[in-house]
Amino acid sequence: MKIEMILLLYDRLLSGEDVSRREFCAEYSISERTFYRYLRAITDFLRVHKPMCFVDVLDCSGTYFLKK
Repeated sequence: MKIEMILLLYDRLLSGEDVSRREFCAEYSISERTFYRYLRAITDFLRVHKPMCFVDVLDCSGTYFLKK
């Protein structure tokens, strides 16, 4: 389940979609803390394997996107 959620989040970011923290948490019934852990796993992966990419936050409402 954890790996699936991380991959779903990564896939959305990779496809250029903006990901709302609240909407993602509600859609998959996870806590915001869990969302942050998943996001951390993705950012750690990017730092090692794709250093030219990173996850950024669009605004204070918690909308994230992948920046190249």
